[in-house]
Amino acid sequence: MKILRAALSILVLTCFFSCGKDESLDVKSDDAENNQNIVSITNGESTEKSSVTNNSGVKPASKDDKETVGSVTCYTKGGMGNTTGLKVWCWGDIEIPEYSSKVGVPFSNGQLKINSECYEKQVSKDEGFLKFSINPTYPEVGNWCSNAYNMRAEISTEPWKVNHSIGTEEWFGWSYTFGKDYIIDKESPWAFFQVHEGTAGKTPLIAMWSVNENGAGSDSGGEILVVNNSSDGKSIYYSTGIIPKASQTLDIVMHVIWGDENSGMLQVWIDGAKVVDKQERTVRASNPVGGNAKWGIYKWPWRNANNVQKSRNLGISKLETYMGPLRIITRKPDDLEYKKNSYSVVAPR
Repeated sequence: MKILRAALSILVLTCFFSCGKDESLDVKSDDAENNQNIVSITNGESTEKSSVTNNSGVKPASKDDKETVGSVTCYTKGGMGNTTGLKVWCWGDIEIPEYSSKVGVPFSNGQLKINSECYEKQVSKDEGFLKFSINPTYPEVGNWCSNAYNMRAEISTEPWKVNHSIGTEEWFGWSYTFGKDYIIDKESPWAFFQVHEGTAGKTPLIAMWSVNENGAGSDSGGEILVVNNSSDGKSIYYSTGIIPKASQTLDIVMHVIWGDENSGMLQVWIDGAKVVDKQERTVRASNPVGGNAKWGIYKWPWRNANNVQKSRNLGISKLETYMGPLRIITRKPDDLEYKKNSYSVVAPR
């Protein structure tokens, strides 16, 4: 049974690749040999998890060019991916540009980029939120796209490839809301966050995804997993025990130090509960750099008709999610506040 489970998990991972270049998103079948053995970990800190979940799905109101969340007024003060310090995006004062017949376009003064396959308007604004929306078959895919179905709606940091040096520290904080019509896809997984350093045919260094039933790393369909793919020969899956429902919002904070087994660190909190806390490798030995972060929807099984139909059989004709304000802190080892606890600075509010 264990051998069968490992084989099925490896099969799932075959398609889970982001591109080495944003403009070329094809993955050749012979990349399957890069798939890795799997280590599945249920976090021993599950007792820290909060029993309170936000099922309201109520989005914060926005007014003029600013967004107010509770008593906090948010203004965009972004920056490039290789710029140190605090960077904030509030979306209410950001414009999404028009574009056609291409995978993506820079926005927010070139600090971020849309990655969209195969319909350009799958990333949009909804009041103070970014909205990600994918229907695999509508609109019909244009001949400019290399895939047959709509399957990606993401934003990423720029410039590509950012190539963070060993020792670079990053904090990420954002809220993520599942749409009111959200249905757990027990047949196929999808990712809503990843960090990729740009090696073609390789999986992301770090990812967060919703797993399929009896899929890689979990028996529970729809469970949120944190995945570390940076080590050669294995992929490490951290179980969170969280299975979001329609309209539920997750508040997420991630802390990463890009490094090897001795210097790397990965910490993740969801709704205030620490679900991962590990000193471990976070860069590949073959390309020891931190990568570009991406948020949104990457439904890689929808590359083929069989998986699209399996989702439809479950009543899933589209996937919609919302992202709240984004906060990023980037630091180098010689920065005065390097390794300072900055959870409260980036945490959603």
